[in-house]
Amino acid sequence: MDVNREPLRRPANQPNPSRKIRLTLVAVLLLLVLALPDLAAVQDTREMGKVLEELHYQVDVWVWRDAVDTKVRFLEVGPGRYQAEIDGRTQGLLSLITGNWKGRMSSEMEYSQGKLQPLVYREISYRKGKKRVMEYRFNYAQKKVELWKQEGDEPPVKKWESALTGPIYDPLTFFYNRRVTGATFDEKGGENIKFHGIPYPKEDEITLRVGDKTPEGRKIMLELGNRIFKDERSQVFAYLDAEGVPTKAWTQVLKFGTVDIKLLPGGKRLKREEIKAAPKQAEN
Repeated sequence: MDVNREPLRRPANQPNPSRKIRLTLVAVLLLLVLALPDLAAVQDTREMGKVLEELHYQVDVWVWRDAVDTKVRFLEVGPGRYQAEIDGRTQGLLSLITGNWKGRMSSEMEYSQGKLQPLVYREISYRKGKKRVMEYRFNYAQKKVELWKQEGDEPPVKKWESALTGPIYDPLTFFYNRRVTGATFDEKGGENIKFHGIPYPKEDEITLRVGDKTPEGRKIMLELGNRIFKDERSQVFAYLDAEGVPTKAWTQVLKFGTVDIKLLPGGKRLKREEIKAAPKQAEN
């Protein structure tokens, strides 16, 4: 992109460039879990527990290197209970442009019958100190999923409800389920794996296309609906290592520019044997 071609004045019918950058940063966090939705949470709290995994990524956005400080963590917060989270905040000039944007995605999960299932999926974002909140609550007894929203210090309000008739995965639960179940890809690749994400604002079938193994790892492509521009679909490319961890990822976001993500050295890796179901209570 030639920055010298940028017009001095923005036509009235074009989106604000700083808003496009903020939306780009939302997409950056989603890329790290290889899938998906936008950001927020009902309470700016996190359950503290034993850290089972912690990964750090370098995120370059267009001409800005190391533009977003990003960390992925997976914690044990109780017997059979786990929480995954992604934290990100803009840095340098991009922080000024985006109003010191920062965000977090988190998912509370229960490990049962050999897999993780979401209980509460939260998203939170801050811009200029103002909090925007979303929380998806999975009620398996009543077979429904609800969305609650909060703006600033206002109380959360229920905005949406849908039937929970089959498996629905938030991006973090989907990512870690493949890790803890030891799901592997066909040696030659070529698979198309489809699953259902949270059906808001509309139904969206997410497709994971699996390529061959390469010296850099297993190449994949993820195709999903754009949560911001409803008539568009996004494509994310990545390399996975032998443990299913994304080591590199890239995409073209909102016609703004290329976003590149790279796993940094160090950190702590998840061990599958550490994931255990809650012990059954003894019967009286």
